[in-house]
Parts: sequence; structure tokens; C-alpha cells
Amino acid sequence: MNLLVHFVFLVGWALSKVFLPPSYSSSIGVSWLCLFLFTALRFARFSWQRQAPFFKGLGYGFVAALHFPVFFWKLRLRLKLPPEEKMQLLTHSEKITRVSRPSSLLCPFCRVEIPEVLTILPNETLGVRKRPVLCPRCETRLDCCRFCTFFEPSRGFFGEETTSGRCTLIKKQQNVEEICSPSIARKLKEMGWHTLYAGLAIPDSFSPPEECRTFQFDERKTLSEGLPCMGKERVLLLHLEEEIYSQPSSSSRSD
Repeated sequence: MNLLVHFVFLVGWALSKVFLPPSYSSSIGVSWLCLFLFTALRFARFSWQRQAPFFKGLGYGFVAALHFPVFFWKLRLRLKLPPEEKMQLLTHSEKITRVSRPSSLLCPFCRVEIPEVLTILPNETLGVRKRPVLCPRCETRLDCCRFCTFFEPSRGFFGEETTSGRCTLIKKQQNVEEICSPSIARKLKEMGWHTLYAGLAIPDSFSPPEECRTFQFDERKTLSEGLPCMGKERVLLLHLEEEIYSQPSSSSRSD
């Protein structure tokens, strides 16, 4: 089940309350409850069979009944899965990542796949194996401030302006004109403040500053820019990819 199924049941129940006898709306409600409980128990049993503790497995089952994709792409990957199920998950990962392997990156502008560039950082977030990462077709740099956790977009009339902003990690003394609006900069100068210690100004979000040594994908920013599945699901799939594809190489070395 997913949220769309629940929405359809809700709409059907609401319409039956208005246009049909009460027995029909009760039937729809009972049908939804039975389907929900059946799905929850089914996937709770699935989780218990894969060594999940009782209450955790029960919780996984209710999540699967409420919104199955969360269970399939997040919770299921935390279970002790047999090798064939792991390979099946990796094979079907393209449905959400839009690339052939979880470690590959999709250029959001020309939809070209850049193979095997992603890595898992120590804090269980996504980074890149080496820099810079350039799209082979449009040559856009993708390990840039625009997609980084430490980038703070500037504020415009209509909200965030992602073309420029500042880095929240790299800080130094800067002229007030570089980091403040003209009116605020003028007031600060009148008060005797000509420089401020603040996050480094980023005039172009596609061009990281020379001082940049740390890049980390931000799921919210990547989603808004058309980079699919750059959050926890991708991290779990990357762990799975490393586990599966490292096994043959390790066995060959031992021979």
C-alpha cells in the first residue's frame, strides 16, 4: 500500500457518506482496515524472518502498510537479507536513482550518467570520490556549492536565490559590501564596521571557492534541482553496492 491507495479509500469513504446508505461507508471503512492490518502483519512477518526484533518488525510492517516505498527502499535495507534479495534490490535501484549503479550520478541538466563518482562520507552522507566532477556533455560542475550542505543561498524578493550565497563552513574577514545589502553595509560603516567575520561569499553557486576542501550533498537542494534519490536511500544502496561488488575482488585476492 502507498499514500495514493489510502487517499482513494478516503475519497471513496467520504463520497459514500454523502451519496450512499451508511452500510456502504461502513463496508469501505472495514475493507480499508482489513487491508491495512493484513499488509502490516505480512511485512512484519517478512521482517521477523530476517531477524528483526519483534517490536521493530511490527513497526516496519505498519510503515509498509502506510507507505510501502519507505519500507522497500529504507527499512528493508536494514534487515539481514539473503544475497538474492540484495542483488534484486540493487538491480531495481535504477527505478529511484535513474542511473545504472547507486555510485553513479545523473546530470540534472542533460540527463547524462556519470559513472561511479559517489562515495559515503564518515557521517553517513553522500560525497564524491574525487573533485572536480564535470558532466561529460555540458561540462557543468556538479560537486559545487549549489548542491552542498554548507551552502546558504542568498535571499531574494521571491525567496531563496540559489545562484549566489555564502558558505557556512569557510569563514573569514570580509568587506561589509560583499556580505550585506547596500543599506545595511552603509549603516555598518557609519557605526565603524568595515569588515565582518562571516561565511565566505559565493558569487556563483556553480563555482566553488579555491579554499573549498569539503563537499557534501544536501538532499533538499538536490531534489529541488532534479537530482533523484540523494538521501538516506542512496547511502543504503551504496553500502549494498560496495558489499556485493567487493566480494568477487576479495575472493580473487585470497586465491
